[in-house]
Amino acid sequence: MTNLPSTLPDSHQEDPLLVLAERSDAFEEAILSCFPSTGVVLAIDSEQNQLAASACQLCIEHASVVRAAFFIHAPSSGSGVLRLQYEALLRASWLYFVATPAQIEKLGRNLTPEAELAAKNLPGAGEMLAKVLKVAPVGLTAHLAEFDQYSRHALNSYVHSGIHPLRRVRDGFPAEMALTLVRFSNGLMHMAYRTLAMLMGSQRRMDKVTHLYEQFTDCCPMAPTGRGPTGD
Repeated sequence: MTNLPSTLPDSHQEDPLLVLAERSDAFEEAILSCFPSTGVVLAIDSEQNQLAASACQLCIEHASVVRAAFFIHAPSSGSGVLRLQYEALLRASWLYFVATPAQIEKLGRNLTPEAELAAKNLPGAGEMLAKVLKVAPVGLTAHLAEFDQYSRHALNSYVHSGIHPLRRVRDGFPAEMALTLVRFSNGLMHMAYRTLAMLMGSQRRMDKVTHLYEQFTDCCPMAPTGRGPTGD
């Protein structure tokens, strides 16, 4: 496990955040064991699937940064990256289930000023979610919708240095909230790996990745309770 504080308490197993760190690492290691060491090989190597896979990998990358930020006591940074992580998974879902050929072509271009300008006209998070909810499997849409309802708007405040992070810097970041946000990040990461397994075309791998969740419920989001983790 990396990026932990340089000085750990003697009984660090009793620190809930460090325990969650270890379980989160174990969860991702278990997921990775379901994939070949040679990396992701898409069942259909199309531009659409390549872009969706790239968005999944971006989501997974963000997950590692979220964990590291909370474990080095930088919760506001972790909260901002969690918002980015959610949108990476949403983008992957939109690309796979919704995006038109013209939209895929815009995101698949080489980076130029012209390509960057054209990509600015692509749908934002709200429009992407509305369309994904209509066509994607409920196993994916339930997670995206719940996160959007309870967490996305408050986490935007961390991206823009709004009222939430300014208040937390002054008053401190609640420990239970930190644990909850790391669990949410783990849940988004899990969905990204499930989507990668789907793109690889193996039902057996998809089933293995999906059911790993049952062994790590302690480090993943709980069932909806009607109250979001960022609520005060």
